Amino acid sequence: MRRRVGRTLKARILVSVMLCFLVVSIPSFFILFSHMNNLVYMESSAADRARVEDIADGVREDLESLITAVAWIADEESVREALSFEDIMEPGAAMAVLRAQRDVSTYMAASPVSEALNKIVIFRPGTGLAFEITSSRYGALDDVRAIMETDEFQGLSFPTGAVVRLFVSTTINSPDELAVAAYGRIRGSDGYVYAELSSDIFSPLVSVGNVFIVSTGGAYPEAIPERLYDAHDWTEVRYSLPIPGSYVVQFLDRSPLRIASSYGLAVFIMILLASTVLFVLISLMLSRLLTKTTRRLEKHIRHLTATNDFGAVDKSIEKGDDEIAAIGRTVNKMSVSISELLKRNEALFEDKKRMEINMLQMQVNPHFLYNTLESIHYLADVQKNDGISRMARGLTTLLRNMAKGCSDRISLADELALLHDYDDIQQVRYMGMYEIDCRVPEALMGYAIQKFTLQPLVENAIFHGIEPSGRCGTIVIDASLDGDVLSVSVTDDGVGMSEETIRHIFDDRKHSKTDMTGVGLRNIDERIRLIYGSGYGLSFESEEGRYTKVTVRIRAEAADEV
Repeated sequence: MRRRVGRTLKARILVSVMLCFLVVSIPSFFILFSHMNNLVYMESSAADRARVEDIADGVREDLESLITAVAWIADEESVREALSFEDIMEPGAAMAVLRAQRDVSTYMAASPVSEALNKIVIFRPGTGLAFEITSSRYGALDDVRAIMETDEFQGLSFPTGAVVRLFVSTTINSPDELAVAAYGRIRGSDGYVYAELSSDIFSPLVSVGNVFIVSTGGAYPEAIPERLYDAHDWTEVRYSLPIPGSYVVQFLDRSPLRIASSYGLAVFIMILLASTVLFVLISLMLSRLLTKTTRRLEKHIRHLTATNDFGAVDKSIEKGDDEIAAIGRTVNKMSVSISELLKRNEALFEDKKRMEINMLQMQVNPHFLYNTLESIHYLADVQKNDGISRMARGLTTLLRNMAKGCSDRISLADELALLHDYDDIQQVRYMGMYEIDCRVPEALMGYAIQKFTLQPLVENAIFHGIEPSGRCGTIVIDASLDGDVLSVSVTDDGVGMSEETIRHIFDDRKHSKTDMTGVGLRNIDERIRLIYGSGYGLSFESEEGRYTKVTVRIRAEAADEV
């Protein structure tokens, strides 16, 4: 009777396994067949994609050269000087314009983008201050008016950090042709730079065939035919361009790629039948092996759960090299690990109790220091010594907040109050060598920030930015909200840093600490990333001899909700 039951159960297992195998294998057959077809397609289209990608790289390099040129002009000293006058008739204005025009012409002559350049127009609206650098197109007296009447100029805006905006547009002069227009804002002025590239930079791309430049205004060199959108016969590949809202699209023909044949179908059927027979044989062997080892494993697990004897190890469940033996080894290791973890938790609990007692004992001594500082503050007030009074009051407040720990999150208003206490101390030390200009909007004061995040950044700005410059400076603190991201920046007009220094700032200062809190830039960045995730932290922007800007990016959260 037992043998009949065993055979019936084994037959049911085999039938179930076969049904499962067929259910899985038949769809797999069609998937594999389709996959082979796709492999043929990928091989045949790889050369076309590589060719278009190489050409697109050249176009991107030209556009990036245009961005570089416009950014250089926007920051060029002679250009800013020429546009600093209020009218072209002012003494010296005409000569300044000629000097700027000469400098820009010299720079553009060596620029890689000069061959495709139509013209560059630099102007300041309402002053008559304007000059042009022409190449493929002649200049016109009404170029400035034509530029200001374009839709791009009417809706022109420069997001934070952007100095150049690119558009796929048309030429400002007749005849109207496709062009790439670049707009730049002159630094420190209300003047503008307009650069226009000919559509010839796109000619190598569109000459390949079934390649189009797509922008918000449509497609170039013509509208995309509807037949190319048939996903059965055509595949669409996109390549990025450094122009907002624009990209390169290539359509690859896959209609000739059909490999179905009677021979291929016969081969697949034979493979399917052979796999079925082999699968049945393997199932019979595994059914005998698995039942024996799994019972031993189940018995040991039941023993662990019933007795909580997690240090117990059963070597018999580790015999063999199959997956069940691997599970047995894992169960034994897990049992030992749980036992060790319980012991460590007991030890940690005892350590925590000892630390709490030590903290209670350590809290007695700071009261003597606080009372002493309050006495110094009182005597300084009596003797009318404002400097000592401010330092004593600021130091007392900072020490009290530091004693509470640096992991608490407080409101941005409270963080700025702590920074004010620190500033009171440093103003006496540096005798007014710097000043802090706080431009944080009142609406952002209630957002949460890690305590002592801004103080180390201000301290670095003083020590490494303003003090080495040997002149008075200004530290600007600003904040902005972008969706669910709160950005707080600390900018100084000190000696600045090179790009190489910025790239290695965390490596170079890995073990450095500030004097007040002992929290270095690397520590601040790691603390923010641990709390908010990898998308947040510190970022740096600097220019040697001019400024350094450190931006803190954290998740926007109200202080009363954390």
